[in-house]
Amino acid sequence: MNQRIEKIRQLLNELEAEPGALLSGGRDFSAVELCAIIQQIVDDLQPLLTPYDAAFYWFLFRHSIAKDGDPHLRVSTRNLRTAVVKSSYSQAEENPVSLGKVQDTLRALETIGAIRKEDEPNRDGTLYRVLVPEEIEACRNYRAERQASDQQLKFPSSGIEIG
Repeated sequence: MNQRIEKIRQLLNELEAEPGALLSGGRDFSAVELCAIIQQIVDDLQPLLTPYDAAFYWFLFRHSIAKDGDPHLRVSTRNLRTAVVKSSYSQAEENPVSLGKVQDTLRALETIGAIRKEDEPNRDGTLYRVLVPEEIEACRNYRAERQASDQQLKFPSSGIEIG
């Protein structure tokens, strides 16, 4: 019994030694996979987002999945005010987005399913998981609707497009 416990401890130590191994839940993406994901974001997610939502999603995607394959990211709403985009309502040199707009945007991304809160906030921010379009139900529905409407533009037997 003690040998089994020692083996388990050894395996846990090896796992903990790997950087980000316990948190990642992600995987290494090949360049081809990343290209396909980016195409899906542009085709299936971005049409569902406001400009602010899209800018924030791209920022979160870039600093998580595109950075190291890990979909988890801890962000602070205060830092996001200046890190993503400038406010469109001010001409001042330093014009951060309002805290309320950042919170609204994160809520909108959560509502559509593009990000998911994974942990409670702490001093360093909130841990989010950035989801890719294949994991987002709204994207799958949008893609299905788009493909159905594309099919309506073709002659059924020949596949020749109208137009």
